[in-house]
This record gives sequence, C-alpha cells and structure tokens, in this order.
Amino acid sequence: MAEIVDQLSAGLKIESDEEMEEKEEDSFAREMQVTKLSQLLSELLETERKYVQDLEQVCEDYLTLSKEHCTCNSLDRKTLKKVRRRGLHVQSLPDSADKNFSAEMFESMASGLDMVGPSRIEIRQMLGNIEDIKDYHKRVMLPRMEEAVKDVTLMRALFQSEHSRLSRKYGRYCINNTKSSIIIDENIKYFSLYQFNNGHKLRVDAMLIKPIQRLTRYHMFLSSLSKTCQDLGLLDDSTEFSLALSSILSAARHTNTMMWIGKMENCPLDLSGQGQLLKQGGVGNIFLGGSIRVRRKWSSQRSSSCQLLLFQKTLMLCKTNENLSEPNNPHLLYENHISLNQVRVRDVVADDENTFEVHKLEHLKAESTDDTKGGIVMRLKCESEDVKNEWVKAINSEVKHLRSTAKSITNQFWII
Repeated sequence: MAEIVDQLSAGLKIESDEEMEEKEEDSFAREMQVTKLSQLLSELLETERKYVQDLEQVCEDYLTLSKEHCTCNSLDRKTLKKVRRRGLHVQSLPDSADKNFSAEMFESMASGLDMVGPSRIEIRQMLGNIEDIKDYHKRVMLPRMEEAVKDVTLMRALFQSEHSRLSRKYGRYCINNTKSSIIIDENIKYFSLYQFNNGHKLRVDAMLIKPIQRLTRYHMFLSSLSKTCQDLGLLDDSTEFSLALSSILSAARHTNTMMWIGKMENCPLDLSGQGQLLKQGGVGNIFLGGSIRVRRKWSSQRSSSCQLLLFQKTLMLCKTNENLSEPNNPHLLYENHISLNQVRVRDVVADDENTFEVHKLEHLKAESTDDTKGGIVMRLKCESEDVKNEWVKAINSEVKHLRSTAKSITNQFWII
C-alpha cells in the first residue's frame, strides 16, 4: 500500500515562484490529502478482510441449521430466567417484535414445549448463495485487492474484470432478499432464542444484510479515492478510480433491479433459480381470450401494461401496478411464464409491426381446433418495431444457446 501512496505523492509538484507562506499552506493541504488517500486505501482493504470474516461467521453460525431439524429445546429454566432478566438482547429485536416476544413464549418453553423452527429448505432459502459469495471474496476479491491497493491500475482492472461475476452473484443474492426476509420474520422468535443461546452478537437479518450493503461500500470508497486524486491533481489516477467506480455502479444498478424483481407477488417459481437476468422492459400484454381472428388480424384486442423478464431459463411476464413510494419501481404481479426450452417466437403478427407472439413448442406442429389461442402463450406489443426486434433477437439468441448447450451435453453423454 505504501508503494501506491509513494507513487502518487511523487507526482505532486509545487510551483517554485509562490510565496513561502502559500507554499507551506499548500504543502500542508496536500499532505493532508495524501494522508486521506492512504487512509482510504487502508480502510478499503480492512473492510474487505472484515467482510470476509463476517461471511465466514454467518456461514458457520447458520449453515449447520440447513443440515439438521431446527428446534429450540436446549434452554433450561435457569437460562430462561436469565433471558427474562436481560430481555434477550431486546436492543437487537425489531420494534414490531418486542411486544410479541414475551412471557407466552418463555412460559411455553419453561413448560418443556419445543419451539419448532424453519425447515432445512427454508434455511437454505434464507441464506441464498451467501456461501458462494463468501468463497468468492475469500479466494478472489481479497487476494486481488491486497495487490490492488499497491497499484491504481490493478484496482481498476480488478473491478472491471470482476464486474460480470459481481453482478451475477449479488444479483442472485438480492433477488432472494424478499423471500429471505419473510422466512426471518415468520421465525423471529426462534432466531432470537438461537442467537441468545449461542451468544451471537448480531441478529441473523443484521448479518444477511451485509452482502447487500457491500457494493454500496465499494461505491463510497472508489468515489472518495477518485475525488481525492483529482484534488491532488493526479488526473490519470483519478480516471482509473472512476473507471473502477463505473463498473461498480453498473453492478449496483443490476442488483437493484434484481431486488425489485424479487418483490414480485404470487410468483410460483424460485426466482433465484432462473439464472441471470438478461433483459427486462415494459411491454403491452394483449389479452388472448375472446378475440376473433379476421383476415389475419386480431379484433377486440385489449392490452395491459406489463414487464417482460428474460432469464437464462425462463421468459416471464408480470403485470404492473403503481407504486406511490417508488414511482420508478412499480409493483410486480406475476402473470405468466414459459421455459425457454419450450419457446418459439413468431415475430410477424397480422399487420402489426410492433407485436410478436411467444408460442409453446409442443403446439407448433399440432393443428389446434381452438382458433382463438392455439399454442400462443403471450402476445406482446412493444412501443416500436426496433424494440420488438431487440426482444425477438434476445429471446431467439438465448433459446439457440440453450439448445446448443443441451445438444453438446447429449453428444458428450453418448461419447462416454
């Protein structure tokens, strides 16, 4: 780390024709900025180390619950009295839980009744891919950052090269956040007792929020580093940090989108298991039922405002409702989906150049007696022909990739 600070400091020049007093003031100000630069780099590295430790701790504390039946039957009467007296770390409980977390539960526990916690499946759903994120930071991000704090170009290369993996891993974690929060809320009494009985300093939701906050921490550090270099007149170094910042901002936008999608209501699928989100945007969903086809045109076409989501495994359609608290993120209500391995796109619908249809593959060759719908799963209207073409291209590209991968796996199987 000293090397990068020395390199940056070496580039500082003081005009020789300035007055002594002005030179001293300027020199002091620059020394303060250099010190700030050094402190920011140190804090960035130390927070990364602490983050890895926190991830290891939460995995150690809670992953074992995904492998065993969860009950709270190990608190004896003496411990329960201690719980009552200390309030079970009341300061760590949410306001909504304080009043409910009281005598009724403790008395049932004292009477010898076990408290059944979440299932193993729910524990795994709650934790999401946090173990994968832990391994990634421990084996990739931390070792590379230990080198990157010595060279600004390495710092830029680190975040640019890891942009894709950061987006993918944190996107998957964030889309699962709503489901994770629901499981915690439904089992808050169990987790609070588990926390107390095992001497954990923080509640489980306080631990699981750390990955969601991590990209924001990177944003803050890189922004400050870029500005500090700019103040010092080190424009090239400021640009390097700005490029690293751009990669993080792009990853953060993706994870924010995934967090929003994770709040979808009535979705029957595990959203975190649908693969990477490849494309999303607003479309009009043309109502399929009750239409009559006349001269290759569809009459009585009613449409509703929807969001179309293209994942690696699934194409999903959601209705949207106004969200007064977050106007840019309307409420999502699940409408329909189809697996990409069953998709066939028809990009010409009657004379409407802005509309395309999604068909289910098994219906393509079969002649349907239902002339109103047949094998159509979705009929979607875009704002322009260009937007429609982008969607058709994106869907067909992923379908082709999926089938090519399946064919390759099949060929390898027969070779073996």
